[in-house]
Amino acid sequence: MLKPPSHNKTHPPPDRLWRARRLSHAQRSAVKVLRRMQYFVARKKFQQARKPYDVRDVIEQYSQGHLNMMVRIKELQRRLDGTLGKPGMFLPGKGDDKEYPTIGARLIRLEDKVHQMDQKMDSVLRILMEQFPPKPELISKPSIRRVTIQKRMGASIDEEL
Repeated sequence: MLKPPSHNKTHPPPDRLWRARRLSHAQRSAVKVLRRMQYFVARKKFQQARKPYDVRDVIEQYSQGHLNMMVRIKELQRRLDGTLGKPGMFLPGKGDDKEYPTIGARLIRLEDKVHQMDQKMDSVLRILMEQFPPKPELISKPSIRRVTIQKRMGASIDEEL
């Protein structure tokens, strides 16, 4: 058996030279072919990794994202309906809004109560005016301050009196 040549700093390590010298020309050609095949396989895998997604994968991801978005929208709509009530749920004359604890139902009930109180105050004022009509000498002429308020508000304060 041949011994590897001694090695110095200008030459590569002896084991690589020794192995390369031992291979025949056919073996070297076979190694080159194998290395080229490995290169082409690696290049093909790299190109496939860089290739854009398959159309089916893109459509599937899009539909999953769309489905997820629709679920979130429905959940948000459900929460809004629970808080504010469904649109058209509190139309006048429905009368069923008392069973709904939503902000919309509570606001409608509050507006109804304020309207009822306003009507009662108007009727009480009318009754008082009929029972105790104001004396003409107590009705004063409008002062400068009242005229200014009347101009700002656009209506007379003493219209109903």
